[in-house]
Amino acid sequence: MRGRALGRLPVLILAASVQPSLVPTLAQEGPVLTMEAALERASLHNPRYRRALKDLDLSEIERKQAWAAYLPTLSYGAATGVNLNRQLISTDDFGNPIENPLTNWKTSSSSSQSLSARLVVWDWGARSRNSATQRAQARAREATATSRLRTLRADVIRAYRSAQEQQAFLAVEEGLLASRQADLERTRKMFELVGATRVDVLTAELNVQQQQGRIEEAQGQLQRALLQLRTVVGDESMEGFEVTETLPIPFDPGGLEPRALAERAYSANPILIEQEVMVAVREAEAQSARRRNWPGITLNFNVGQGTYGDDWSGFADLLSDRSRSGGSSFGVQIPVFQGFNNKALIVQAEVSLANQEEIFRETRLQVEEDVETRLISVQTAHQRYQISIRSEEIAQERLTLGRERFRLGTRTFSELQQDIDAAANAERDVITQLFSLERALVDLEEVVGEELR
Repeated sequence: MRGRALGRLPVLILAASVQPSLVPTLAQEGPVLTMEAALERASLHNPRYRRALKDLDLSEIERKQAWAAYLPTLSYGAATGVNLNRQLISTDDFGNPIENPLTNWKTSSSSSQSLSARLVVWDWGARSRNSATQRAQARAREATATSRLRTLRADVIRAYRSAQEQQAFLAVEEGLLASRQADLERTRKMFELVGATRVDVLTAELNVQQQQGRIEEAQGQLQRALLQLRTVVGDESMEGFEVTETLPIPFDPGGLEPRALAERAYSANPILIEQEVMVAVREAEAQSARRRNWPGITLNFNVGQGTYGDDWSGFADLLSDRSRSGGSSFGVQIPVFQGFNNKALIVQAEVSLANQEEIFRETRLQVEEDVETRLISVQTAHQRYQISIRSEEIAQERLTLGRERFRLGTRTFSELQQDIDAAANAERDVITQLFSLERALVDLEEVVGEELR
């Protein structure tokens, strides 16, 4: 990143007093990343937002789980095996042990298969409550993803504006360097005509050296800001890029009203939406827990077949029909006493619901406070920006008069340097206040949940 023409920045009025041939106008070295491109890249690459999107995949499988609760559960089992047996000791008719005259190994084998099913006929609405809980949780994930996206937008804009601010500061320092160089050349000529002293020439040379150091520092600040922007976006392929030089248009908050903004935040604030959806989740969980004490009706049935034979005749004979059985049952389950487990679950669910309602109420109050507080910050930042503009105009006019008086010999070089420093500081303050206004606006948009421009 090198110097840019001072005239590209509308707030840099010092260029009027600098010779055009001395203003550094170096070409851009890397591709320009626009704000829109940064936001688009962030939506594709930011790790935190990608995690929130990945969580949405859970909603589909949980929806299928809730729907499958109305279907019967099926279980199939199959087994086969071989048994070996040899008895060296046997017993007579009176139970006395005697040696077994037949000591050969006896082999037997068996195979069996079974199919069982269970269907919940009635559960007093527990399954419908579970479905409602699942739908609420799905909405909560969607709200979380929306919240992450809006927070990401604010983070990207802040990082992008920070890079633009450092870029504008660098342009100011480069313009000031050109001014210092012009002053040095002018002072040398006046020294030759005995219109300036050697001390004035040395002071001008020192100012040039110090200004070059400020440029190096500004370049470092810009590179750090670009690295931070790259981290927020999350795209590893972003290398050697630059941000646009077009400065943001100052936002006038005169048309904003606290109550109207709060009303917009009630329906758009991402955190408030998250908490509201979580109330619905806790309510569905509480209703589900209350029905755990209600009886349920189930239908069960099973079928099976198997075989048993000598030696290996029954091994792996899974389709044998030598022995078949089947049955069905109709049952009622009444949770008479579960060791207070059901009661504990109900109490826990109701407490969670009550706490979530309080969290939602607290969040709503906090959003109202944040909206008004951040609106005040925007209004204050706008007023300070207006003051900085006027101060810069005064400092520039003072510098113009000071240069003329210095040329006529009625103002010392040290006094002229004070005028130059004051004009430069006023110029830097314009940039500072402009981007402070931008950051305050982004903070307000984040809590409202909508763009306000």
